[in-house]
Amino acid sequence: MKGLNLMKLSCAEAASVCTKAEYKEAGLFEKWRLRLHLHFCRTCKDYYQNNKKLSSLIKKANITPCSSHEKEVFKAKIKNGNSKTS
Repeated sequence: MKGLNLMKLSCAEAASVCTKAEYKEAGLFEKWRLRLHLHFCRTCKDYYQNNKKLSSLIKKANITPCSSHEKEVFKAKIKNGNSKTS
C-alpha cells in the first residue's frame, strides 16, 4: 500500500510539477508521476496542454523582459501617479 501512496499526485502537486517540467526542472520520477496523474485526470491534462501551448506562443513571440533600469523607471512613474510610458 505504501508504494501506491508514493505514486499518487494531487492536482495541486501536478500543477507544480507541470510548471517545473516546462522549465526542465522536474526529475524523472516527478515526470513519471505527472504522466500517471494526467492519464486519469482530464482537468490536469487540459491544464498541462494549455501550459505547453502558452509557453510555445511566448517563445514564438520572442518576448524579452524589461531591463532593471526600465523597471525602476516604471516603478517611479507608478509611484508618482504618472501612468504614461513615453
